[in-house]
Amino acid sequence: MDISELENALDTLREDELERALTEKKEELKKAVSQKEDSRKSSAKGHRGRVRERFMKSGLESFAPHEILELLLFYTIPQKDTKQIAHELIRRFGSVAGVFNADISALTEVKGITENTAVLFRLIPKLVGVYYEEQSKGVSVTTTTQLSELFKPYFVGSGTEKFMLACFDSKLRPLAVSEISRGSSAYTSVELRKIMSAAIDSNCSMAALAHNHPGGEPKPSDEDIAVTRRINELLRAVDIRLMDHIVVGGSKCYSMRDGGDLGIFD
Repeated sequence: MDISELENALDTLREDELERALTEKKEELKKAVSQKEDSRKSSAKGHRGRVRERFMKSGLESFAPHEILELLLFYTIPQKDTKQIAHELIRRFGSVAGVFNADISALTEVKGITENTAVLFRLIPKLVGVYYEEQSKGVSVTTTTQLSELFKPYFVGSGTEKFMLACFDSKLRPLAVSEISRGSSAYTSVELRKIMSAAIDSNCSMAALAHNHPGGEPKPSDEDIAVTRRINELLRAVDIRLMDHIVVGGSKCYSMRDGGDLGIFD
């Protein structure tokens, strides 16, 4: 082998060694990245497990608002830290209730919130209403507190005014709860006919009204009182007794019967 052939052989050997060294280095880097990712996932999984266990042991009593949302987000955002997303939701909408009341379009503006997650948030208040409606079936409503508790779930998550009618049998057991109108406090003849139709169709002996004041105090207005008087007159004409009119404002309820605003309740 002459000198030129020897030099070529040495060059080839050096290139092979360099390529082998680079390959080994790449493999080491890939392994390090993989281990770091596995560690991150393991840490996140451990955190999620601890949060879930904490909920199963003590419920939500010790949870901060962002922690409640973080727990919920575990089920729509897999293998990702949801704490910062939860903090941003609280910062933007002010509270857990504010998040659940927000429009889907507003929710999806928050980074990390998909349409599926936004729909889940909007679904939760509706589920609360269904839950309490089913819980109340067959149970006699004999106090103002019970009547208020019957109506309150129907206003969870509602950012607009809603008007509800509950119909009862002679033993004060709920027969039906109907939404009469929403989005306006002006009661038209059409809505009055809807109230009468719902009451008569239920074959009820007694009925109760409720509406909400979104973001306001549950104090009836002069219009609320006037409308209640008119509805009472119509119901009496078909032998249906009006039990009460509940006004809901936030977490508070006001009973027109207990408040003495009207002289129409027996």
